[in-house]
Amino acid sequence: MKVDDLQNKIKELEKQLSAKDEEIKRLKESETSLADANVRIAELFMDLEDAQDRIIDQKNEIQQQNEELSEHLEELSMINEQLNIAQTLNQNLQNHKLQADIIRRAHEKVLSSIHYAQNIQRSIFPSSETLRNNLSKYFKIFTPKDLVGGDFYWSKKIGNHNIFVVADCTGHGVPGAFMTLITITLLDRFVVEQKIVDPKVLNEKIDEAIITLLKQEGENSNRDSVDMVIFSEDYQNKTVTISSAKRTYYRSSDYGELEVVKGDRYTVGDNSVEQKVFTNKVFDRKIGDRYYFFSDGVTDQFGGPRNKKLGSKNLIRFLNTIQSKPLFQHQSLLEDFLTEWMEDEPQIDDIIITGLEIS
Repeated sequence: MKVDDLQNKIKELEKQLSAKDEEIKRLKESETSLADANVRIAELFMDLEDAQDRIIDQKNEIQQQNEELSEHLEELSMINEQLNIAQTLNQNLQNHKLQADIIRRAHEKVLSSIHYAQNIQRSIFPSSETLRNNLSKYFKIFTPKDLVGGDFYWSKKIGNHNIFVVADCTGHGVPGAFMTLITITLLDRFVVEQKIVDPKVLNEKIDEAIITLLKQEGENSNRDSVDMVIFSEDYQNKTVTISSAKRTYYRSSDYGELEVVKGDRYTVGDNSVEQKVFTNKVFDRKIGDRYYFFSDGVTDQFGGPRNKKLGSKNLIRFLNTIQSKPLFQHQSLLEDFLTEWMEDEPQIDDIIITGLEIS
């Protein structure tokens, strides 16, 4: 072989060897790059795992925050509901205050009217001066259940006659007060204007007038009435005449034990009874004789050790124990007796009790 050919062959082989070296170098570089890539991939996987962990942590944190937010929302909802309730209550309170203010003003107006009615009623009752002039020895306990009431007393001197009336009208309070006005007006008409002094006739006249005035002729009409004792002292004939419509009264002579005197069984007014008969009881006008008139508000009052009605027996028993005492002391003694009897029990009806002594 020629030297040139051999040299060319050697050069060609050197080129191939150089190419192989380059290829080996590239392969080594590729292997290094691949290793780096693997390392990088491994790092990326690690980063990914860390990211996933962070995402899970964040998810858990977000879930916890959502739960807390939900709890806050529930609390806010409850607070809002409570605020709505509070607002409603406040509105109701304002409404109640407004209603209470309306009721208070209405009550004050009604109370003012009743106070005015009380002044009117008292003005038509005989004054203490009139009673002292007409009844030289007397006492009077008068306690309406309300500001105005259905019990009343009335006194008038006409010629030789001294008229005294104690009455208990139907009901108490304002209705009873209206009946007192009507009855006292009728007494003024028949006694003062027409000069009627016979107690029986007065009961008859007032009975007819009340039935007519209150339109009690029909079956379904009201049954307003008056239980009334009319006392007439005749100075000229020296007699005492009493007509009592459905009221028992007591009398004593020579400061002895009280005598129980029953009234007629008919009341004045109330047309439910077809025919009424009012009668007179006549007594000698004797110095020192005592007469006691009262309404059923006294005997019907609850109290005592067994919380029962006072009753007529207890009342007359007490009055008998004080007959030796002057009449002017009877009022305070009776007031103490009634107060002790009632204790803490409320008054159930108007109360009136009076005592007269002939002098």
